[in-house]
Amino acid sequence: MLLDTFFKILSTSREEEKTVVQVELEKDHKIYEGHFPGNPVVPGVCLIQMIREVVEELQGQKLRLMAADETKFLNIVNPLTSNFLTIEVKNRPKSENPLAFSFIITDGRLTYLKMRADFSSF
Repeated sequence: MLLDTFFKILSTSREEEKTVVQVELEKDHKIYEGHFPGNPVVPGVCLIQMIREVVEELQGQKLRLMAADETKFLNIVNPLTSNFLTIEVKNRPKSENPLAFSFIITDGRLTYLKMRADFSSF
């Protein structure tokens, strides 16, 4: 839905207990015409959808977001100044759900979002 139009995956790497996904935001996407003209801001719902689509790519299947616990929006993402983001994906081994993860979105300077989420297959 947003992959390859709103954002694209540049690279994926495995580091010890996490997967690190580098993404690039399309800073000229039409969504910024309404959110907000002259001062673009990535909507929080788009960050969550990006996470879902990244996990779907990692898992190789369509997923349904079942729960998003402890979702914290810590800073505003302006695609003109921060269009390269890192999404860190960690499994939550204490969860009974094998599709339970924790996420951090950052640009190396600022952390924009922290979230724990549970997914299920369709």
